[in-house]
Amino acid sequence: MKNKQKTLFSFALILAFAILVLGVLTDSTAITNFDSTISQSTAKLMTPTNTAFFTVVADLGSPLVVITLTVLLAGYVFYKKDHFLACWIILLQFGGSALTEIIKMTVARPRPSHQIIADTGFSFPSGHTFCTTIFVICLLMVVLPKIPVDNRYYMIIPACTWIIIVAFSRFYLRDHYPSDVVASLLLATGFWLCLEGYRDRLHQAATAFLTRRQARALPSKN
Repeated sequence: MKNKQKTLFSFALILAFAILVLGVLTDSTAITNFDSTISQSTAKLMTPTNTAFFTVVADLGSPLVVITLTVLLAGYVFYKKDHFLACWIILLQFGGSALTEIIKMTVARPRPSHQIIADTGFSFPSGHTFCTTIFVICLLMVVLPKIPVDNRYYMIIPACTWIIIVAFSRFYLRDHYPSDVVASLLLATGFWLCLEGYRDRLHQAATAFLTRRQARALPSKN
């Protein structure tokens, strides 16, 4: 996908996210009906086994765990001498997480009642879903270039499946409304694509800056 296409697609995703934000703030009937329909369908799937499974999933997909994994991934990439990518991974996760928290505080949507696993803070958007999506994207950025193109779906499919499972766990456990989860998927993907469109330029600028600094540090020959 070319940079222009990434920018346009990210704009479409962020616009869709903004529409959801507006709908939540105005108590849109469409969003209320959507959340109600999905929640009622999910309630039919509730069993002790499913609840235990999704509780573990929610723990593994918590922002604390996922941000820790992101730092470890960035540390590995830094160790492998790709310093720019390591910093980029940190920027995506920490910058995105900060943005999510700001939106949570601004929208201030209360969490659903009757939570199965009690959680604190505001509901919109889902931090679990956002952080997990960004981490999976970062992981794919590191791993996919090392895998032949024809075999990449072996990595992409499980990675996307994990995002879906974590997202589903959030409204299964009634810690979020379904629209919170959809919003996080839109925001995370749009946020990544928006920055991704400028990654090459920033990489070139950073490389040029470091090259100039190294050149100045070298002793001149008279």
